[in-house]
Amino acid sequence: MKSNGTTHSAVYDEAVYEESYDGVENFSDDAYSDIQTDENEEASATDYQEVSNESDTIHTEDVDSEDSFEGGDTSDNEEATLEATQSNETLEQISGYDYSVTELEQENDQTLQDTKPLDAYYASYGDPDMVALMRTESGQKMLEEVVIGKDDRKRITQTKKYPWRTICSLRITAKDGTNWIGTGFLIGPRTVITAGHVVYMHNHGGWAKKIEVIPGRNGSSKPFGSCTSSHLHSVKGWTKSKKRIMDYGAIILPKNCKYGKQLGYFGYANYSFASLLGLKVNLSGYPGDKPSGTQWWHCRKIKFVTPRTLVYNIDSAGGQSGSPVWKYKNGKRYVVGIHTNGSSLGNSATRITSPVFKNLKNWKNKYK
Repeated sequence: MKSNGTTHSAVYDEAVYEESYDGVENFSDDAYSDIQTDENEEASATDYQEVSNESDTIHTEDVDSEDSFEGGDTSDNEEATLEATQSNETLEQISGYDYSVTELEQENDQTLQDTKPLDAYYASYGDPDMVALMRTESGQKMLEEVVIGKDDRKRITQTKKYPWRTICSLRITAKDGTNWIGTGFLIGPRTVITAGHVVYMHNHGGWAKKIEVIPGRNGSSKPFGSCTSSHLHSVKGWTKSKKRIMDYGAIILPKNCKYGKQLGYFGYANYSFASLLGLKVNLSGYPGDKPSGTQWWHCRKIKFVTPRTLVYNIDSAGGQSGSPVWKYKNGKRYVVGIHTNGSSLGNSATRITSPVFKNLKNWKNKYK
């Protein structure tokens, strides 16, 4: 894809979007974001623009805002979907998984030869000496996102099916030429949501040079091919202030790569504190500690909720930054958080608050 200049921008967030199996959109509420693009598309006149010293680069950043419902075919009278449930109705049904543990706390088939670069998490959060260590075989065992206790993750092999095909393996090239991995998920025809540290790497030059998006990847197989983009969004709270609570962003696919219309996409929602605490949620992505390019799922209850984050004991590993954290109920899927990092105390996600919701909605509606 030819680059005719690069644009960056930022946004506000919050609301509820319905999921889609066929690309048909059901909307329902705005935010402030940060974008980078190599397409012939200009930032909105309402965006704040910041011209860098590079003649071919323009940065446009939006501000951060609050949330609701989008996708998932949510109707106005469906308030019941906001309520937490103590059953397994909010979880995907994966063969062979012991659900009792949750009570405890194309087609155009292509193959891919891959290396195992580090999770993009370290491009912003990692100390340079630690990053060098992490690139060694022994250092791979020290990844930030962690497996808590027994590793109960299950591999998803049917990645051509919904919703697994809407979860994307990301191969990231930083501005300084280093390579990283991450995960993203579709919320619209051209919009892939991920962690902020996937699109903007504080310790490696800022905006990523390019990101290859591979939906439904299954090991070396790319069942739907892949698309590469340099059109990236985040929020000033991340790009300027490096706040973990604002660690989220978006990748906008080229106009000729509308994966969401072909594969469908997730809904997303802004839930109350009471509705989230104790809610059983799903997480699926592309961890670096498993065979390269394989998708792995796990589930657990949300154990802590803050104004901007969700904490849970869902097993994960480096490479899953940007994975969707979602509830599944009555046949509908709503992402409630964007997985960003973890520790022995629990892995965590950027919560879809009202401002985040608005930003996601804006990114989805602007690029169809």
